Amino acid sequence: MIGSLLHQRVNRSLLGLAALAAALGSTVLASVSGVLVLNATVNEAQRHVRTLERDLTGVITSFQPLYEVQRQLQLAASSRELRSALLLNSSGRVIAASNSALVGRNVRHLGDDDGMGDLPRHLQDCVIEPGSGPCADPRGSSLFDGPLPWIGGDHLIRFVRTPMALEGLPAFGQQGLLVIEVDLQPLVLRAVRLTLLVFAAGLLPLFLTAGAMVLVVRRQLLPELLALAQTDGLSGVMNRRAFLEAAEQRLQLSAERQRPCVVALIDIDHFKTINDVYGHAAGDAVIRSMADVLNGAVRRTDLVGRLGGDEFALLVEVPRSQAYDLLERLRQHVATHDWMLSDDGQPHLSLSMGMVESGGETGYALDDLLQAADAALYVAKDQGRNRVIDLQREQPAGWVVHTA
Repeated sequence: MIGSLLHQRVNRSLLGLAALAAALGSTVLASVSGVLVLNATVNEAQRHVRTLERDLTGVITSFQPLYEVQRQLQLAASSRELRSALLLNSSGRVIAASNSALVGRNVRHLGDDDGMGDLPRHLQDCVIEPGSGPCADPRGSSLFDGPLPWIGGDHLIRFVRTPMALEGLPAFGQQGLLVIEVDLQPLVLRAVRLTLLVFAAGLLPLFLTAGAMVLVVRRQLLPELLALAQTDGLSGVMNRRAFLEAAEQRLQLSAERQRPCVVALIDIDHFKTINDVYGHAAGDAVIRSMADVLNGAVRRTDLVGRLGGDEFALLVEVPRSQAYDLLERLRQHVATHDWMLSDDGQPHLSLSMGMVESGGETGYALDDLLQAADAALYVAKDQGRNRVIDLQREQPAGWVVHTA
């Protein structure tokens, strides 16, 4: 169970990243496809408008009666994509329209009440200043208009200046303005539906791919990464963060099961002197040796961690008396062992230890136990070092112990 909290956090992060990567990838895929589909629909609308333009200009320039032009405009309006079609003379009067109610009216007098949206405003610009705005190009121009102009708007307006050869006109060859307005909403909705379909279709395989990558990372790389994150690089035991997390979780389980645990803090006596006399490389070797000794003295289910410098911590799931005997044997082993460094140095090593048992008045809170063990360690150093102190077992002369 050591490091399970870290496992859970990493797993949640990996799954979150997989979902985010899949969503972003599917969004990019849908956006690209949406742009392509929208561009294709706009091109389709343009081709449709150009076809209408050729058919209607053919009628306008073929000396047909004006009522025939009116009929052709109304026939063209039977297409549900066509909003309106108008033919204006040079003064801005509507001489033919898909909506017969507009015939004879001047575009200057058209407004919102006519149900034409903002088309009258564009037409008035063409009449007031024929050489500017949407009518500036003599070859004709197209205008995408609507609430979302940055994606093409919801309708397309085509302005085409054309000569008129119509029966009954006062002047043969007079210039007219043909206006065709096409509704793009069906095409845009179709593009949006296709984009959403691409998003949904792309989300599943992308998520499966990202999930497979997460599975590979979890099985092959995660154990190694977690080991690196939990292990102290010098000693090979758990680092401070990993020990504190694992100890807190172990104490919670012990509290639920009412099992005693002992927390011990261990310092190497006069470690600074070892560094000063034998060098820091020798000090590092001593740290590694002490870590090996501590690992060998406890069970695999117990916790060994290096909190920093020469300070180690133990958490053993045994009663106080057994833990005291274990620490005392460990102290005697270190104090009586002939330690040999790589440069033939033979330092004398000893350990000072402070211990505390969980439960009772002490409780199971890790911070309280570490504080009590640190107080016991301080007493061990004050009493001459190279000893194990349990303030719950003995009260040194001159010390008053206040339980948490």
